[in-house]
Amino acid sequence: MSDVTPAAPSGTPSLVDLQAEVVAAREELVASLAQLRSETTPAAFVKRGGRAVLGVFTDEFGGIRPERVAIAAVVVAGVLAITFRRRK
Repeated sequence: MSDVTPAAPSGTPSLVDLQAEVVAAREELVASLAQLRSETTPAAFVKRGGRAVLGVFTDEFGGIRPERVAIAAVVVAGVLAITFRRRK
């Protein structure tokens, strides 16, 4: 028996074409899984969370929004004041 692939009828993919398609799909799946794995590490979550918090305090040009920083400072000061009062 020979290793020659018989010619496929016109309009249907050959065995070689199907094998190449399966290999390409497998490689794409492996790449997608690797990307998902890297996006779901704890470090990636921390990085995205940090960017989200910074996004609240910056405008679309990267400048600081003083009104939001002031609001956060007042809230932190209030929480600290309540905490210190309760301890006394």
